[in-house]
Amino acid sequence: MEIKSRDLGRYKLEGALGEGADLEVFAATDTQTGASVVVKRPHPTLLSRGRHRSVERRMADTIAIKERLGLALPHVAPLLAHTAQEPHADYFGDGTDERYTVVVEARAAGVPLVGSAIDGIKRHPIGLPQNLFALHPVKAHPERGAFTIAGEVLAVAEVFHSQGVVLLDLRPQNVYFDPATAAITVIDVGNITLEREATGRHPALDMHDFYLELFKWYVPSGPPPQEARAYAEPYGMDSVTRFTSDLDALSRVFAMNFTDDMGSRAMPILEKIRSRLYATVGEFRLDLEEMMRGLSDEYLAYSGTASEQAWQEAARLMTAPHWSQFLFSPEDMAPYSEF
Repeated sequence: MEIKSRDLGRYKLEGALGEGADLEVFAATDTQTGASVVVKRPHPTLLSRGRHRSVERRMADTIAIKERLGLALPHVAPLLAHTAQEPHADYFGDGTDERYTVVVEARAAGVPLVGSAIDGIKRHPIGLPQNLFALHPVKAHPERGAFTIAGEVLAVAEVFHSQGVVLLDLRPQNVYFDPATAAITVIDVGNITLEREATGRHPALDMHDFYLELFKWYVPSGPPPQEARAYAEPYGMDSVTRFTSDLDALSRVFAMNFTDDMGSRAMPILEKIRSRLYATVGEFRLDLEEMMRGLSDEYLAYSGTASEQAWQEAARLMTAPHWSQFLFSPEDMAPYSEF
């Protein structure tokens, strides 16, 4: 739904939630419904320099896909409203006269799998959710089970691929997880691009690039930690994905950490990604699901071990005040244990 800048007054700003290289994000309340929402705009630094055009193009592409798909787009924060490119100085109170788009979305429940870099500098355990729920779910959700996140992230990318684009850079910072329901919400799908064949100047780009990123951030490449503090650091957060070198690194890590069935399941998948052999998303999904089922079975053996004790100690860190800035409370951890 496109609205005018003057209509943004319906959404009462309540403070900044975070910022990235492209966007600034605010918490807000819909004064007509009482619902929690988020308000997004291009980052003020880009606006002040008139360098927000590429962000505007990505926002426009994302808005078009979201409006076209509607409720058929799973696990993604619903788009509630967006403006045309207008000045919004009155709404934000910052005197910026640039014309730009503002987007309003439903606010995601739960916590980001990886927190902001600023929170990391402040020594908050920003990698805790990624390790607890995506990479090393030693304690499974009693209804949903373990290792569900990778499949749901894949489902999001598959729908975008059906629209003729590849979704990249779907980092854990952009994926919220609600421990109460074990469901994810993707809050940013702005990095979409067209597939291309390899040329003399550029390598190929297709869904295999996404599969690599999925492995980097949502598939464990080693056994669960034996100490709670090891859960605090995020995994795979290098700034740029490099297809060949990242695959080489993942292959080395899997070969070093797994000599059992886990390694024999992972290595063929990585080699298919390297050779770009998956003809459809469905083919990759079958391999991923088989691998995740094997992982779930293997993780049952950690019950009552030092690995489970470390997981429980790490999970208790979710009661810290830091996590209260999100739509989350310690009671949401109840499906996993008593806190």
